[in-house]
Amino acid sequence: MRFVARLRSRWLILSVWLGVLLGCSGAPPAADGAGALAVTVIAVHDGDTLRVRDGTGRERTVRLAVIDAPEIAQPFGEQARDAVRALVQGRLVRLEPRGHDRYGRLLAVVWVPDGPLAPTDLSLWLLQQGLAWHYRAHADEQPLPERWQYALAETIARANGVGLWVQPDPQPPWAWRRLNR
Repeated sequence: MRFVARLRSRWLILSVWLGVLLGCSGAPPAADGAGALAVTVIAVHDGDTLRVRDGTGRERTVRLAVIDAPEIAQPFGEQARDAVRALVQGRLVRLEPRGHDRYGRLLAVVWVPDGPLAPTDLSLWLLQQGLAWHYRAHADEQPLPERWQYALAETIARANGVGLWVQPDPQPPWAWRRLNR
């Protein structure tokens, strides 16, 4: 038992140092808008899906890239949705597009440009709050510093029992969906 605790502690320390060495300070999209889209969040479906409207009035569904929040019917699903809603509902945010998923939703990193932690990467914030999983199946699509930052945020939340990690063995949303659809 002590061996496992010691191993976990060493892994956490190693993760922190690797994150520092790789320069894991996330940078928001360029202020000049190169590649970024300014939109207003008009609805929050769940912890990782938003409905947004751009300056021309066009609406679209956005899925937060490379994380997976609990489904609404799962433990912490409502908490994840409500936390996202409180942070971004009705606010102007910047999208850093990362492609589209198989349902046609825009995959993006969502940056909250104002507030106490500005600018805030919404996906990273959810991981830090223990309200999402880093979706490792798609981690190879991330820039390396961001990948390490997300992995480290989840590792720290797990180690500290934050959010959904208070549960002894939380079920990832992809496993829950496979069993419940």
